[in-house]
Amino acid sequence: MVACATLTAGVLSSCSEAEPEAKTGIGKSTTAAADACDGAALLACARRSTIGDQVPDKATKATGEPIELGMINQENTAAGSYPELSQAVMAATEFINDELGGVDGRPIEVDVCNTEFSAEGSTSCGQKYVEAKVPAVLGGIDVFGNGIETLADNGIPYIGGIPISFQSVRSPNSFQWSGGTWGAAVAFSWYATEELDAEKVSIVYGDFGSIKDSAEDAEAVIEAHGAEAQLVPYPIMATDISSALNAAAASKPDAMLILAADAGCKAGFDGVAALGLDIDTFYVGACAAPSITNEAGTEKTDGAIFNVEGPVGRKPPNPDFVLYSAVIEKYGDGLDPVGAGTVSFRSLMNLYVVLDELDGDITPEAITAALQAKVDAPSFSGHPYTCDGEQYPGLPAMCSPQQILAQMDDGTLSQLGDWIDVGTIAADS
Repeated sequence: MVACATLTAGVLSSCSEAEPEAKTGIGKSTTAAADACDGAALLACARRSTIGDQVPDKATKATGEPIELGMINQENTAAGSYPELSQAVMAATEFINDELGGVDGRPIEVDVCNTEFSAEGSTSCGQKYVEAKVPAVLGGIDVFGNGIETLADNGIPYIGGIPISFQSVRSPNSFQWSGGTWGAAVAFSWYATEELDAEKVSIVYGDFGSIKDSAEDAEAVIEAHGAEAQLVPYPIMATDISSALNAAAASKPDAMLILAADAGCKAGFDGVAALGLDIDTFYVGACAAPSITNEAGTEKTDGAIFNVEGPVGRKPPNPDFVLYSAVIEKYGDGLDPVGAGTVSFRSLMNLYVVLDELDGDITPEAITAALQAKVDAPSFSGHPYTCDGEQYPGLPAMCSPQQILAQMDDGTLSQLGDWIDVGTIAADS
């Protein structure tokens, strides 16, 4: 998964995808999984994927009137830059326009608006797309979420991305195919108590709105299983979480959840090793990034458990991820396929299917109604989705919050069990 910036390290724990081969220490080796899709075989590969029904008999270039979409993302700031999210969307857009014939012959055009890590910037992005009268806006990363409120006030759907703000998971115009930090925290706490029989669990987390809320959901799950939970916050701007890890270890827990990303991942691996803890430890999927695990080393990462939002280690590989890898290889302009780009790519591919299925004009109202009607619909490289507002209590925007857990051994992730229905678990806790 992608390494996330220090400022928002505690927030971006939903960066949680793993490649089918699950070799986290190999970097771009996932492109090997795309060999079957090379060159003219790309469409044949696409026919085996979730978007198979949208694939024409031969490569077709879209030439009609463009369908203009927006995208809100945070890029080129010291507080964190996530261009991989928009790069993946642009690669998907080129593939759709150059080979799939667009939407009924119409190409998709995506304009990316940078929030520059400010509430005002987020609002400005939302207003820009209201004035442009776009039918939908794709999500990237927007810590503040003000732009989502602006879109909601004008009935424009906000589609996918990495849900961080409360607006992204609570606004009626938001539709999300990721469980975010909430999904990770609930899956960890359920597995620790239900499958590992942990009686005491420590939760180390960045003290920031959405991640604190996630930690509290995890606490509820732990206590519902008759175990004891200890919440240990640390300042969200901190680059050293050793004090929090020491405090968590002092209670002698059976398991520890470390809700941090980027610099917090390495600090977590180092801290657990330095304390000599022989307990089950859980890290968000962002911490499985090759750049992070390679630096930490296998001695510190072996046994660690991560959340992912797609199957791991399938033989043959997941056809959706194979297609994703091939598209990124051809159109990604050097983008590493192992990263958070999987999340934004999924968002556009799911939206593309919705647009392709629409009868009549492509409007915000038509897209919203189509998404709200989806029940157990296929999601690109993810769990089937239902956008009825009831998949996770209190977070109606989540259409598919389900999670899979995987454990690392010698740089390789192995899947632990099947999908975990975190929404049902949270509702019962």
